[in-house]
Amino acid sequence: MSAAGAVRALVEEGVDRGLFAGAAALVLEDGSPIAEVYCGSARVEPESERSDASPDTLWDLASLTKPIAGAAILLALDDARLLALDDPLSRFHDLYKKTKFDGVTLRRLLAHTAGVAAWFPLYVRGEGRSAYRRTLSELDAEAPPGTSTISSCVGFLLLADVAERVLGGELDVFFRERFAAPLGLARDLLFAPEGADRGRAAGGERDDATERWMVSERRLRYLGFRTGVVNGEANDGNAYRRGGGVSLNAGLFGTARAAAAIGQAWLGRDARLLPEARFEEALGGALGWRPSAEEASARGVLSPRAFGHTGVTGASLFADPGARRVFALLANRLHPDARAGDMDGFRRRFHEAGLAIS
Repeated sequence: MSAAGAVRALVEEGVDRGLFAGAAALVLEDGSPIAEVYCGSARVEPESERSDASPDTLWDLASLTKPIAGAAILLALDDARLLALDDPLSRFHDLYKKTKFDGVTLRRLLAHTAGVAAWFPLYVRGEGRSAYRRTLSELDAEAPPGTSTISSCVGFLLLADVAERVLGGELDVFFRERFAAPLGLARDLLFAPEGADRGRAAGGERDDATERWMVSERRLRYLGFRTGVVNGEANDGNAYRRGGGVSLNAGLFGTARAAAAIGQAWLGRDARLLPEARFEEALGGALGWRPSAEEASARGVLSPRAFGHTGVTGASLFADPGARRVFALLANRLHPDARAGDMDGFRRRFHEAGLAIS
């Protein structure tokens, strides 16, 4: 079996083992594909919508939204001098002028070092941007700013609020016009797919089951959970109920080729994305992207300078300057029901197989 064939065999194994219903795997070297695999089903249920994984499939990127959209947007706004990453959160709304936010800056939110909570179902206290802002201002901190790293969806929900207030408009429009369109990715990297694009989206989870359980575990109550298999909508409840899936903690959908292209833009310091100095600032400060040493699927496999991120839907994107390669693995592991299995171990094997291609 060829090394490229090993990538296909691995993805087929993932489907056979039930890690996911379907997946897309793409490895780039110097921007060119050296392995590209689509396997299994993009949608399993309902039967009338069943479809195979393909280059056109829009996968729910989940937390990949944080670096791809969140970090890029905040860096661009800083570059345009509409804000500064070292601005305190309290600058952006009176609700954030509380002692517990002392030391909370945009930079620390991007780097997950602001000490804010990892996750909270904001929608249990009200849906929409205004209700979210109020709830965000009321949540207790988990640690003093700058003292620990807490991977935080809450932090990126705060950043979404800040960015929209500075822009005076919605994040999806700015992301499309400032990043996706210049990179030629507007069709294949987007928030809240509609119409035919919604039909291209990989399947989601049934009955919001994972978040129902998480809310129940916190002894909270919410009556607005979706029923049936969620196809074409963000699986993440906070992103979905903030504004139809437009947020910075989650909400992006993308094809494997579009995700890989974004990884290549960061790896190659593409000027259409950001100025050179901004790439160094982001990657050196772990703004949005995570160093390979902090990711179980990359640590000890990819080079120390590699960076990437993962998502609960099965998504992952890593770029390795040492190998000059980008590794995109997108899947639907919540569809139609959440699947058990060692996804980090599988991603690690994918990285190993991608590195073995000569």
